Amino acid sequence: MANNGDEAPELAALGGALVVNMGSVTLEAAANYVRAAQAYNACGQPVLFDPVGAGATNLRREAVKRLMTGCYFEVIKGNESEMRVLWGELNSQQKGVDSGISTSSDIDKAALAMKLAARERNVVVLTGKTDFLSDGTRTYAVKNGSEYLGHITGSGCTLGTTIAACLAVHREDKLLATLSGILMYEVAAERASVRGDVKGPGTFVPAFLDELANIATLAQKPDGNWLDQAKVERIGIKEPDSA
Repeated sequence: MANNGDEAPELAALGGALVVNMGSVTLEAAANYVRAAQAYNACGQPVLFDPVGAGATNLRREAVKRLMTGCYFEVIKGNESEMRVLWGELNSQQKGVDSGISTSSDIDKAALAMKLAARERNVVVLTGKTDFLSDGTRTYAVKNGSEYLGHITGSGCTLGTTIAACLAVHREDKLLATLSGILMYEVAAERASVRGDVKGPGTFVPAFLDELANIATLAQKPDGNWLDQAKVERIGIKEPDSA
């Protein structure tokens, strides 16, 4: 939770991954984010960017420009509106951090994730009722989750940190690491939502955290059956031309 980029070189040397979350941003903060990400880039440690509310204000659009040009992100995660801003649709206006009502088809969303990933040479996660992830060549849809996730604060932050934890321990294939993190998160939400002690968003949060911890334990066992609930689909889209 460090906000000072000058701390990053020491923290990066310890290993792990960095999450750059643009939840509360100023141009000074954006400069700190760039310094932190550059320190992790220099150490070869993975960095995840969550461009929260990227299209909500001009300040946030400017911060996105600085971050996208100043460092490299192994993974970029955000909703459709945020991804459209990163792609260059500067007229994409957000109401706060929410994506708003989408008129795009699933194929359109998958294609957006794929072409942004191909341009940035990384993994892009476009979140929503269905999550789409791509490395510019391979593209998947994940259809797990719970409606409760849209009724609590911090759910996107939790997904970002879960993915980052997987990136930190599996460097060989960042798309696979990202998919693993999404599935752990979404299946945990699904399991929590059907528990008898969950009556609404307030009781969902602790149940969700418990289920996420349970899955983290099960994932370390070869016979863990939690993946039986995974709803993953490979999306066939023509690979975009290289930039």
